[in-house]
Amino acid sequence: MWLRSGRLFDAIRASISLPLFFTPVPYKGIHLIDGGVLNPVPIAPTFNDDTDITIAVSLGGPPGDILDDLDENKPDDESKSMRKRIASYLTELRSSKNSGETDRIGAYDIADQAFDAMQGAIARHKLAAYPPDIVIEISRNACGTFDFDRAAQIIGLGHRKAHEALLIHSN
Repeated sequence: MWLRSGRLFDAIRASISLPLFFTPVPYKGIHLIDGGVLNPVPIAPTFNDDTDITIAVSLGGPPGDILDDLDENKPDDESKSMRKRIASYLTELRSSKNSGETDRIGAYDIADQAFDAMQGAIARHKLAAYPPDIVIEISRNACGTFDFDRAAQIIGLGHRKAHEALLIHSN
């Protein structure tokens, strides 16, 4: 399902709804989870559009990106509110880890790694079957599922990688 209108927060919340991590989002009588569960690189919607170039972003690149404190994306008030809610959730998650609930967190860590492995395999197959004009690869170790607090760094990395890929393509 492609959400093309409505609140951006609702679309983002649906997009981060991963089994075992975030509950599905009710929407028009159905429950939505992240489309990346089955389609981490959604290239198919571009097949019949009238674009000059197709760019795909793969989050399963080889390990190696080191994030520095790129702070070029200053949060607005709505982002700050969202960041506070996410920070509160992460604090609660971390405190439960420190309070002796290590089995629960261990299970989440295993599920997270399994999910990343599955998404990486699906993404590689999609990119091989439907190669885009440009692939922007982000190292699979650049961030983790719960690294919301590093958004500015990750966005900065994305900007840098996109710039590099577009420069290479234009030459």
